[in-house]
Amino acid sequence: MKRSNLPLRALAAFEAAARLESFRAAAEELALTPSAVSHQVRSLEARLGLRLFNRVGRGVVLSSDGAELFGRIRDSFDALAEAVETAARRGRRARRAEVVLLRTPPSLAGRWLLPRLPAFLAEHPEIDIRIHADLRLATESGSRSEADGVDLVIGYGDHAPATAISLLAETVQPLCAPALAAHGDLHSPRDLLARPLIVTRDNHLSWEGWFRRQGIALDDGFARVQLDPSHVAIEAAVKGLGVVLESDVLAEDELRSGRLVAPFPGLGVSWNAYWLTVARGTAGRESVETVRAWLMESAAHTAGG
Repeated sequence: MKRSNLPLRALAAFEAAARLESFRAAAEELALTPSAVSHQVRSLEARLGLRLFNRVGRGVVLSSDGAELFGRIRDSFDALAEAVETAARRGRRARRAEVVLLRTPPSLAGRWLLPRLPAFLAEHPEIDIRIHADLRLATESGSRSEADGVDLVIGYGDHAPATAISLLAETVQPLCAPALAAHGDLHSPRDLLARPLIVTRDNHLSWEGWFRRQGIALDDGFARVQLDPSHVAIEAAVKGLGVVLESDVLAEDELRSGRLVAPFPGLGVSWNAYWLTVARGTAGRESVETVRAWLMESAAHTAGG
């Protein structure tokens, strides 16, 4: 049969129905009605002079002739789909990538954003996302960001601009290595004072504030280790240096893997920590909206969000 005479539409309907074992499922995949799929299959059967499906109850199963035909064309359809996708990827790479500049606090960039970035870049090679990690600038209101050409800002703290939307909540609580918690002498918050307490400067909650919530007033007698920024403090806690008062968002991997544990899990303090703003001049740009939607979706799937 000449290629120009190939009944491609009917073959596509047959292949989908055979693979999915359902005219209805094939119709959903091909954006057709079940009757349209049935019509295409009947036209192919008439053209070939063969019965390709046997009707069983309200469903269909391949006949022996249908199974033979499906076995011979299935790989061809797979190869065709792969060829089209390969060409599409080449086309996306050929288009000039659009730059999206994102400003974010350093610890969030390193511990929450970067692990999720490879999957985003693989799905959106047409977007050149650039990350400026700067805690001081990421806590500003956003007007300076527009002047600097920044498209999106992830901010941290209580002073979110009126146009900001909530991105991530976090729970701040004492965290330590399992070996430190396994000694068996951490019965109450006061027992933490016998351990070195790791202090980070830019956290929303200080050790003094956390102990005050537990009805304990701190003096200068406890062992204190100052480490900044948060990712350094978290790594020190993993290595057993002491107990850190940190965010479950930033310590997400360590908590999931068990490298850090919360000795008093019911005494964490939760709040809407991170917010997101879009620069007025970039609103409506497709690439910026794609990054914004990805950030919101990633936050929705985060334990602390």
